[in-house]
Amino acid sequence: MEAGVPQLKFNRMFFKLLSKGVFSLAIYSYRSTAYWNETDAAGIVHFSNYFRYCERAEEEFFKKLLGGFPDILSRYSVIVPRVRAACDYYRPIFPHDDFRVDIVDLELGNKSIKYRFEIFNESRGFKAADCEVVIAIVDPSVMKSIEIPGPLRELLKSVGARERNPER
Repeated sequence: MEAGVPQLKFNRMFFKLLSKGVFSLAIYSYRSTAYWNETDAAGIVHFSNYFRYCERAEEEFFKKLLGGFPDILSRYSVIVPRVRAACDYYRPIFPHDDFRVDIVDLELGNKSIKYRFEIFNESRGFKAADCEVVIAIVDPSVMKSIEIPGPLRELLKSVGARERNPER
């Protein structure tokens, strides 16, 4: 047998399982169930709810990290409005399907944070969507964006966030 062939087979299997959401390298994972009231006339989860799922994952992440969104305001005197959202949809989520939202990347800019989410339909065993959300760091007293406070930046880096590539 040729050297390296077993490793190649393992790598293919690893990436196949990773792409199906069997296991994750996520910074944070949130699990829930889809409900009938989240569906559209076709009987699948309405596209807008994917953003709600991402926001729930983000809120649970900050709840675990800091106690919740109100603590971001009280500790760092900032609010975090969304300034961009995008989603690529691959396959549907149906009522009563269990799903998982993974925060797979946190990219720290100067005055913003970009999240990358992967949504998996765990009931049916496939990736349903890739989403991206950008939040601004805003001083609520003047409603202007400001630099990410140093302690918040360091806290996020300690759980897997990375600095934006300066060449972009």
